[in-house]
Amino acid sequence: MKNYFYLGVGIIITIIVALLVYGVYLNHRGENEIAQRMENLRLPLRGSVVQQRTIRPMLELELVNLYSDDMTDVIARENGRVVQIYVEKHSNVSAGQTIMQLIDEDIPLKLKQIDSDILDAEAQVLKTKNSYNRYKQLMDYNAISAERYDEAEAAYTAAQAKLARYQAEREQLVLRQSRQMVTSSIAGEVLRLYQSEGAYVSAGTPVALVGDFSKLYFTAPVVDEHARRMAIGRPIEVSIAGGAVSVLGGEALPKSYGANYSVGNLGADQVFSATIMKITPALNEPASVRQIVWQIDNRVGLLEPGAYRKMRLHSSITRRVLTIPISCFTDESHDRVAVLEADGRLGFRDVETGITDGTYIEIIKGLQEGDIVITSDTEGLTVGTEIDVDLDDG
Repeated sequence: MKNYFYLGVGIIITIIVALLVYGVYLNHRGENEIAQRMENLRLPLRGSVVQQRTIRPMLELELVNLYSDDMTDVIARENGRVVQIYVEKHSNVSAGQTIMQLIDEDIPLKLKQIDSDILDAEAQVLKTKNSYNRYKQLMDYNAISAERYDEAEAAYTAAQAKLARYQAEREQLVLRQSRQMVTSSIAGEVLRLYQSEGAYVSAGTPVALVGDFSKLYFTAPVVDEHARRMAIGRPIEVSIAGGAVSVLGGEALPKSYGANYSVGNLGADQVFSATIMKITPALNEPASVRQIVWQIDNRVGLLEPGAYRKMRLHSSITRRVLTIPISCFTDESHDRVAVLEADGRLGFRDVETGITDGTYIEIIKGLQEGDIVITSDTEGLTVGTEIDVDLDDG
């Protein structure tokens, strides 16, 4: 009986040892396979071929200020409370047309008082005039002294001066009353109404913005390399990607253009026609940076004067150049890209770039036609990593 027991124990121990040996063997084999796979691993990335493409150059300006050369604030010339507004925003007005009416309740009271003073002064003038005429006749007959005659003449002159002063004060009050009808100094469109009915304004306060906004202008510095591709009178297309900048807080407004114009307003996809009006200094003078003035056709009325973010200028002339996708760059410096080297490993190249259309960018130096650049994110990858590239553009 004991023999069977020891035999069973021996079999169990043998099985356990066999399993342990087999486990060690499998573990060693697995480690070898993993190591071999790691050696043969090629990281999958996406890329694009460096090639000649026809692009339309695009210049993006981070912040521009649109302005009109024919606009002005309508100013209140008197103190008063706004009792009526005669125009609406975006309505057209002529020079001299009434914008709004103010009322200063003190002026009517002062007019009543001055009218009463004028009546008293007129009576005093009549009284002193009669005395002066009577004393003048007596003086002709030497019936009174020269001193009494002079007193009568002085009283008459003083009464006349007092009446004239009251009349001048009344004319001033009437003029102030007329100025409570606030009128536009120029013809144009009412872009903004700064005041509402019931508001109190002081003399010198702007109440409305009026001007001709069918043509708007903006100015921006441009490096000489880009400026030399421009010409006065050459048309361009303009789009605004970032929208208008709020006066309060400097944040971009949700709408790029005037909210009253819904028909045809495509927001960031809206394209405007513009023309180069001036280049300073002229292209025949040496300069590293030139100031460019553009005029935008705003007859549709979608744009308003003010600051706008990310204005894009699209040239009307196309160029065929060596390009890569802008997505190859991970920062705005556009001076370094990842590439697929001839040995199938990851490398990096310093490049010099030129014009762009917003999707592709010109390569001036650092790459050749046929090279493959990486469009995938390469952050954390090192030079020499074996890669397998799937081309975005075939």
